[in-house]
Amino acid sequence: MGQRILALEIGDETVRAAMADRTYKSLDLLGVYEESRAGEETTLSEAIARIVAKAGPSDVVVSALPGEFVAQRLLTLPFTDRRKLQQTVPYALEEHLPFAVDDAAVAFARVGREDSNSLIVAAFARREELQRHLEMLGRAGLDPKVVTLSSLALAGFLARSRNGRRGSHLVVELDEVSTSLVLLDTGGRPRAMRTISRGLDLREGPDGNSGSANAIIGAIRQTLLAHTTDDETPDLVLAGPASAIPNVQQELSAALEVPVRDLGEFDYSALIHGARPQQKKFTGCFALLLGEAPVAPLELLNFRTGEFTYRGKMGGLGPLRTTVGLGIGLIVAVLLHFSLTLAINARKLHVIDSEIVRLSTPALGNPNPATARADLQAKLTEMTKRLQLLGGNLGHGSPLDVMVELSRAIPANVPIQASSVEIDENGVRIDGSVDSFATVENIKRSLERDGTFSAISVEHAGAGSDSSKVEFRLTAQLKEPKGHP
Repeated sequence: MGQRILALEIGDETVRAAMADRTYKSLDLLGVYEESRAGEETTLSEAIARIVAKAGPSDVVVSALPGEFVAQRLLTLPFTDRRKLQQTVPYALEEHLPFAVDDAAVAFARVGREDSNSLIVAAFARREELQRHLEMLGRAGLDPKVVTLSSLALAGFLARSRNGRRGSHLVVELDEVSTSLVLLDTGGRPRAMRTISRGLDLREGPDGNSGSANAIIGAIRQTLLAHTTDDETPDLVLAGPASAIPNVQQELSAALEVPVRDLGEFDYSALIHGARPQQKKFTGCFALLLGEAPVAPLELLNFRTGEFTYRGKMGGLGPLRTTVGLGIGLIVAVLLHFSLTLAINARKLHVIDSEIVRLSTPALGNPNPATARADLQAKLTEMTKRLQLLGGNLGHGSPLDVMVELSRAIPANVPIQASSVEIDENGVRIDGSVDSFATVENIKRSLERDGTFSAISVEHAGAGSDSSKVEFRLTAQLKEPKGHP
């Protein structure tokens, strides 16, 4: 069982609601509800209470202020940091407020970004209206986590669910006492917003709504004229409870001479499982639910800030009992498997280390199993060098043999004073001094004639500290003896 999310859209005389179950990856619609105020009731608290009784308990509540209580503006601010936006938006709205900014409850939502600028939808309402809204819900036992504006939520809902022509859209939310207009560009971002205090009464016929209808048509026509180009005219999309009035779509299309569509024509089943186009008067509630979607939730502006900050549960993992339980069980199983694997590998490693110690102790004494291989290799290299120096080089004989060959190769009458003679498996290097450069050349030719040495090279020959001497360095390689493989 996941979290139960209750979305409430409160009108002048009617409350509409939708309940959804939120799991870790989806929203599943549980039911839609509608209640009107009875004749003797002074507020909608009783109607809300009846909905709560039908829908059952909820973990998270989202509600919307009536549109006639909220004014909104589109702002472009030259930064994207949310903390700066929170500090700046109220003062950017100050020139638009008909009252002091301290008397306003301000909320905003980011709806776009252009380079380093943020496109902001900011809304404001009187504090007493927000307080009255919260008290009305509180009398029904509800404390909403989010109090937002349904027209902006509907715009975001349409931007995610729209199909057909991918052009601009003008969302017209028809309520009983107000009408909200939101123009969306081809990318789904709001470009203009407006609310007028005229709506369509669901209880009246066409004649009773004629005055409001003319005002609404005039506002729509003004918006279209201000934002229509030669290349594109926005499609009108009707939403809200009054859009269900018979023939309203056809009458608007005839009066405005533009395509008019109903939000029920759009496919939003992938957003909220179980939602049907026939429930179009609840699309405002569906839009509010999308703000609590488990994946990529819709960013809604929220008036629960400052002194009205929500203090209840934030909808943590508590209600997701099944999902959390399965997750914990999976984690425990993984940890158990990891622990058993670690124990088995540790036992195998201990056996291998014991065998390494047993085999290498005669050669290394008290070996470290982790470095035994490298220690043995170093030991073999060292012993091979010692064996060669002791005459164990089967290819060239011992260093003493090489010295004998040098003595035989260099004539006895050559006046050489050797300061160092180095012999290794690769050859011989002689550092010394003689009486002339000719003597150096004579030593080189003598070694070449001997046949024991090859690649004889004089690497250095020059005047020494004693001007009568020539210091030199000579290197020679040892030839492989005959019969050597």
